Amino acid sequence: MTAALLIQGASVEDYAGYTLVASILPILAFLDLGYGGAATNWATEYANTPEPTARLLLQGRLRRALGAAYVPTGVGLILAIASSIWAAMADMRWLHIPISVLSITFAVYVLSIPFAIISKLLIGTGRTTLWIIIQMIQPLVALSFVAITIWLRVTYMIPVAPAVSLLVMCIVGAKFGLASVRIPLSGVLGNRDKRVNNEALFSSAWPMMIILIANPLALSSDRLLLSWFGNTDDVASYSLGAQLFSPALALLSATGLALWPHFAKKRFVGDDTRPWRMVFIFTMVAAIGSAALIALSPWLADLISGNKIQLALVLVICLASSLVVQSAQLPMGMYMMHGSGPKFQAALLVFMFVLKFFLSFVWIPTIGPGGPALATAVAITVCQLVPGAYLIARRVA
Repeated sequence: MTAALLIQGASVEDYAGYTLVASILPILAFLDLGYGGAATNWATEYANTPEPTARLLLQGRLRRALGAAYVPTGVGLILAIASSIWAAMADMRWLHIPISVLSITFAVYVLSIPFAIISKLLIGTGRTTLWIIIQMIQPLVALSFVAITIWLRVTYMIPVAPAVSLLVMCIVGAKFGLASVRIPLSGVLGNRDKRVNNEALFSSAWPMMIILIANPLALSSDRLLLSWFGNTDDVASYSLGAQLFSPALALLSATGLALWPHFAKKRFVGDDTRPWRMVFIFTMVAAIGSAALIALSPWLADLISGNKIQLALVLVICLASSLVVQSAQLPMGMYMMHGSGPKFQAALLVFMFVLKFFLSFVWIPTIGPGGPALATAVAITVCQLVPGAYLIARRVA
């Protein structure tokens, strides 16, 4: 609905700008310093530990994590305010988006960092269904924000919508996240707990920080690459195609997140069953869904864009292959979220990031907007699926 409203109520350029900003925000996820993923592991440990001190330990870890996260939040706000004023005075733009608007978007995003860390407690405690419901807030808020900007005729503010919707979702998620571990907000905002070792705390967070840098750069940079090596029409075409597949990927990703505490709980009771059955199920579901979307894509593209954007078949097939490969990787990634697994994943993701950018650079001029999607599928297969399967089979990770 948001895509249709943007294309038909505003313009294709506004739609391209909105989706470009929405794809950049996940790249900034590393600004939480990896403590979001670490908080998920801490909450899983808390949920499976009968010790009465488990809550106090979790509370102390969260205090330390939030204390560290306030640094990028504060610095980000200062930089955003300064760049916003400077860009507004110089009327600077990127593509057709005012840089001052991008600065405001960044400021809103960094405000969400502490709340995003706390909201990850829901995943660790196994409340993934609630987290999926809370995530539905984001598109609703984005749709409302876009509708208001179009109604007020301030469409230049449309790129702020993804950040505002993310902030609202994270605030709600943080509220329920703290409730899931029965810790009040004051309990994570007080003085730091000296019993929590800083070095040990960051040792569990740094692999997640690398993952949060490399993974979004590899998976969410397609529109950014197209804006560099292609044109606005390429960004718009890719964005519309990705919009068709994003609900399926979001559903599979949310289901995959539920496997994180599931595998952790099974290990806690001594059951270290490998994830092959889940890999098969996720791959088959993605393949069937992709086939249906390929068949329906011409009709859906006309419906959403009002016949303004046509999707090439090669683009749709590339996006489908990317969906299938990412879905196959999801259970393996969740299985490797313990012990040395995150460190292996961090190393593999760095190689994947390099290969993805190289292949995108080569394929965009020849394949067009489908180039980055195909590069994603090949890079994940070569740098994650194959080595990940080997490590799991050898029980190295």
